[in-house]
Amino acid sequence: MKIYLPFLLCVVGLVSSLTQAQSRPPAKVLVEPISFAPIEVSIETVGTAEAVKSVSLFPAAADRVTAVLFTPGDFVEKGTLLVELDARRQRASLLRAKIELADRERELSRLEKSKANGAITQSELDEARSFVELAKVSVAEAQANLDDRQVLAPISGYLGLTDVEVGDRINQSTLITTIDKRDQLYINFLVPESAVGLVGTKTQVKVQAWNNRGDVLNASLAQLDSRINTEDRTLKVRALLNNQDDKYRPGLSFKVNLNAKGAEYPIVPEASLAWGATGSHVWIEENGKAVKKKVEIKQRLRGYILVEGDLDGGDTLIVEGIQRLREGAAVSGSSLMAEK
Repeated sequence: MKIYLPFLLCVVGLVSSLTQAQSRPPAKVLVEPISFAPIEVSIETVGTAEAVKSVSLFPAAADRVTAVLFTPGDFVEKGTLLVELDARRQRASLLRAKIELADRERELSRLEKSKANGAITQSELDEARSFVELAKVSVAEAQANLDDRQVLAPISGYLGLTDVEVGDRINQSTLITTIDKRDQLYINFLVPESAVGLVGTKTQVKVQAWNNRGDVLNASLAQLDSRINTEDRTLKVRALLNNQDDKYRPGLSFKVNLNAKGAEYPIVPEASLAWGATGSHVWIEENGKAVKKKVEIKQRLRGYILVEGDLDGGDTLIVEGIQRLREGAAVSGSSLMAEK
């Protein structure tokens, strides 16, 4: 029987390698439990300021202006008289209606006494009462017509410009002025359709006026539109900005920055991420063995990476000592915190 020397040496070498591998001590590695963190999204856009309450003031009646009692730019309280129209006819009508009401009430009083004596029928008394009620309606109508000759501030706020002057004849379509309540401002802006799911009540909003780039202000997310614009695939959003010092005006443009948090993903140190022929992966310690887990990078942070893969909170991540690991290799893990 012939035994070739080269073949014998190969068998001996293989047996020796297997023996050495079996006697090789487990690789020492540092490990830590898998933790999760939300993905962070930053959106930068341009917004426009709008008063929280704003009205355009029109008269309720058409007539000649007899008094303009405000100055543009002034702050007025709700109910302040701003403009008066010619009300001579309305005052006369109100006086006539009041006289008519007084006559009807005296007539009713006389008939009630007559009814007590049996001098009139119940229907006559009821008719007199109806006349009194109709006279009250006439007084109310005349009073309303007179009130319409006065233009009052419907809200408290700052007055805008006006072109109305004494002597002008105006009607219900004549703009008298505007009033803005601007102690708080809405900052209106658009977010892309892809980021709609990330915008919520916990979203951080920072705004910066274009005319004053040094001040970065905190705003709170106030309102979201009910639908996405189908033309540009955006959602209209409103943030609420405190403007108690009256520093900013409606219509001013703002730089808007949103910092939103999305879904949570496993977060791993950069040093624990390895690359191979099939892409990126991390190593997990399971029962003293190294197990490769393929992952996909979702977001890079400072010193850490959010990844997506077959990982859960019970896994133990190998964070150091991954350079010479292979699938199924024995490892001896020590806690990263213990090392520190």
